[in-house]
Amino acid sequence: MSKSSYVVLAIGLSAAVLAAAGNKSPLPAQADKPARSISFLTSDVDLYCSFFILEDLPTLKILGGDGSRTLFSEGDLIYFKRSSLDTPAEGQVMSVLELGPAVPGSGRKSSPGSLAIQRGRVRVLRIENERGTARVEKACGPLMPGHFLGPFLEKAKVQVKDVGFAGQVWTGAAGSGQVIFLEDNSVQIATGQRALIDLGRDAGLELGAQLTVFVQTTKDVPYEPTANIVVIDVGRATATVKVLTAKAPVRSGDLVQVK
Repeated sequence: MSKSSYVVLAIGLSAAVLAAAGNKSPLPAQADKPARSISFLTSDVDLYCSFFILEDLPTLKILGGDGSRTLFSEGDLIYFKRSSLDTPAEGQVMSVLELGPAVPGSGRKSSPGSLAIQRGRVRVLRIENERGTARVEKACGPLMPGHFLGPFLEKAKVQVKDVGFAGQVWTGAAGSGQVIFLEDNSVQIATGQRALIDLGRDAGLELGAQLTVFVQTTKDVPYEPTANIVVIDVGRATATVKVLTAKAPVRSGDLVQVK
């Protein structure tokens, strides 16, 4: 092919590309949609692999398992130390709990108590003089000596429609609280992650209740709604929540208000 033929071909291709670009409609801008009309159903991970504030300290501690292993998973046998205060029955299902530090108060309230992280569940097989034997039925991660056994409670699954946070106004009235702990002790969390708030049953909170997260970027500026959260576990003075939708990260200290 001659040099002039290459030039003609290049001009023709350029014209075709420009024509195609001219005929193509521009992509629409992505609108900010902080509120989505979706249904939310709690999962087994939300219910049994999450965290909460302990109201009663457990007394049954995992001592070890078969051989010299120190990490246990589903199907493994574990041994736990008996307690005169709590003797489970053979066949009873128990939650495996890792005890964390005391969760700091919110500034206006004192510390609500110690963190308990659900690590799985076991079924008690035998009770002997000094110890018991159980088999791991569910593990949310490695189980190990030093974890505790506590009562296992079947929890109802919650299904709600995400009502979003657009248009919500901060009133500071009763039914308002604060984020006091974030999943994995993170600095901030986003949609799908969990947190603790300093409101619970005493404040009238129930499973499935939705709250708006508010932040104030600078002093004397109105509080801005930034996220919608749903209660997935509720205690006397605290609740575990999950972020449904958010337009900004949720941080410890952010304010929350019941809708």
